[in-house]
Amino acid sequence: MSKLNCKTGDLAIIVRAELPQNLGRIVHIIKPLGVRPSSEFGDVHMWWVESLPGSSYLLHYLYPNGRIEKKRKGSAPDMLLRPIVPPDRFTQVSDWLKTECERPADIARGVAMWCDYEDALRGKR
Repeated sequence: MSKLNCKTGDLAIIVRAELPQNLGRIVHIIKPLGVRPSSEFGDVHMWWVESLPGSSYLLHYLYPNGRIEKKRKGSAPDMLLRPIVPPDRFTQVSDWLKTECERPADIARGVAMWCDYEDALRGKR
């Protein structure tokens, strides 16, 4: 198995996703789930993750019957996540997101979510 992108306790950003609603979401890595089969990617390392507080930040999951469910906690493949190392300045977050996200809208959403997260940590929300 190759080196994992994340570790338990990390904050991470979802940089690729089957559902566009999940792109740019910031999650907290709770615990490893080990290697699991994925219909889209084969066998991949999965994490149990939790989205940031607030209903607008729920994770979206697509089930085989076509139903989409929104959850605060769920599984996520390591290969779709990148850890966030808190930078000293806002511009460093933006520059980092530009290297990890493919579309400008994902970058903007990621920056906004990071700012909301920092505000929540500081008790501003």
